[in-house]
Amino acid sequence: MANILEIYGNLNFVPRKGQLEYGESIAKILSANSRSKQQFALTEAETGIGRTLGYLIPAMLHANNTGERILITIAARAKLKQVWEKEIPKILPFFTEKIRPAVLKERFSYVCLRKCYNCINNPELYLTAEDRMLFFAVITWLENAKDGDLNEVLHYSRMPVLWKKIACEASSCLGAECEYFSKCHFQNAKKNAENSNLLLVQHQLFLQDLQMDFAILPPCEKIIFDDAHRLPQESQKTFGRHLYFYALRNTIKQNVWCKKWEEQAAECEKLFFSLIKEIQNHSQKIKKRKYVYNQNLSSETGISPEPLQNALRTLLEAIEQAGNTKDYMQFASDIRKISSDLAFFFAASHSEYVYWIDSPSNPHQVTFNAEPINASAKWKSLYSTLKSAVFTSNFISVNGNFDYLTNRLGLFGKNAKIEIFANKDPKEHPKVFAADFLPKPTEENFSAKLISTLHEIISKNKSNTLIFTDLASISKLREEVKKDESLQNKICFFQGTDGAFFNLSGFFQKEEGSVLVGTPDELKSLEEMELPENCLVVIARLPFPDMTEPVLSRRMEILKEQSKNGFILVTMPETSLTLRGAYSAILRNKKQTLLLLDSRIVKEQYGAKIQKLFPNIEVLSHRIFSTSFCTLQPC
Repeated sequence: MANILEIYGNLNFVPRKGQLEYGESIAKILSANSRSKQQFALTEAETGIGRTLGYLIPAMLHANNTGERILITIAARAKLKQVWEKEIPKILPFFTEKIRPAVLKERFSYVCLRKCYNCINNPELYLTAEDRMLFFAVITWLENAKDGDLNEVLHYSRMPVLWKKIACEASSCLGAECEYFSKCHFQNAKKNAENSNLLLVQHQLFLQDLQMDFAILPPCEKIIFDDAHRLPQESQKTFGRHLYFYALRNTIKQNVWCKKWEEQAAECEKLFFSLIKEIQNHSQKIKKRKYVYNQNLSSETGISPEPLQNALRTLLEAIEQAGNTKDYMQFASDIRKISSDLAFFFAASHSEYVYWIDSPSNPHQVTFNAEPINASAKWKSLYSTLKSAVFTSNFISVNGNFDYLTNRLGLFGKNAKIEIFANKDPKEHPKVFAADFLPKPTEENFSAKLISTLHEIISKNKSNTLIFTDLASISKLREEVKKDESLQNKICFFQGTDGAFFNLSGFFQKEEGSVLVGTPDELKSLEEMELPENCLVVIARLPFPDMTEPVLSRRMEILKEQSKNGFILVTMPETSLTLRGAYSAILRNKKQTLLLLDSRIVKEQYGAKIQKLFPNIEVLSHRIFSTSFCTLQPC
């Protein structure tokens, strides 16, 4: 039987330093042959090790040699696509036919051929004039669609109504009775998944399966979780519930083709908007944009959902009386869910959840939210079903300590093996500088000094500059840059005034010598960005988590009640992981420089732990900064 080294040889690829050892470690964990001898591991493989091939080859070897199904979950859709379309086909020829790889996406990602052809054959009934313009792209794509993934042709966030009109959904599925059943992309993907022994999914689908007590994915006793650092936050969102105005409006728009319930639907929209306005007025009265509550919402605010609930029941009756076709049933199912969510949010009866309402100035963007304080309980229910699990990422530890992730994922007591495979080649590591010349962000003159420093950086750096700072500073910096005549030819993009960070980042990557300024919340976007060569990345302040965020705030309260230090147990790990993520992204892109302008890294006691996150950090004085900026960045 082939081994890991032989596969690398067949690929004419020399394993990177640490890559072979990483792969062998994964292979040992996967070798667990019974639940009584479970093996768990938290394995960090720093950028440059070659993590994807490092776990993929031993996983494929194990599936090929034993027939056992290996489940691999990946965070980003782009990464999943790369592994499925490039990495696996590259390795697969060196295995026997015993290995059966498959990929499964969320059901909602696949096109429903029945619904799609309904739109093609009856566009005047199902499609608005706007829909028809967009639908031409769908028709063209449909003829050559490989796996029926709507993401190839539509963007859900921009076209949610059209998406739902043609997406595969359980409530509208005819199953074997559908004339397109044999051609159904979702059904074929599901069959392939059930017959596979190497299955790829996104975190989101796996977490939905875990939430539903394993009702979606085929049974699997061995799992590799790639990008494991993202699991805690994604778990919190997936295990929670969220309701917003457009959930109702888009559902009604999707079914506007039937006029029998037009009046009832309009009444529901009217009452929902009225309810939201009442909620918004209450939030403004108490001066809270995030309104957190822990008891019956009607009792706390005097606002009743009954008029809306009654209208939803009337609408539901109209739908049910109109007929029992699958499309009607889908609409009824959506309305029942909205009604159920509304009752859930107003009752606020589950102590393990944090309930809150986001109430921005735009009433259409008001959202009801409930998320678990700690998602670890759900994770614990998974482990009894497994023989082995590997949680891997390029950064999941904090200064070599894995306790934070272990706690968030309920792994305490599992005797998980802990390993770090570091990229020790100093040539691979970017330059990191911590500036000690600015005042602390808590000091009065910090803002003015920061704007002056960022202005100077933009003026002097000849290569691309990516800056992360707060919204107020972005606005002030933009004004200063506009006033500077020497920078009139400098291409600068400012988040908010010039557009969304995601859109601006595309222009930034293409324009040589340009500047992009965004908020600290966008630091996570670095994971998906390809930075221009010789880019300078500037982080103005330590990215401490938002203490007004309801779930985090409640976790901190609980720690205080237990006489535990929330700053050490939560704030520092969250901040460190955010910085490690930024550093990892810079390391992946090569020839980059990271500049940290928060002087607390040098002046505060906890700053020493921040400095240890970076293997070659240097302290930067004002004299060096102002006279020799090119020591930071090639000019």
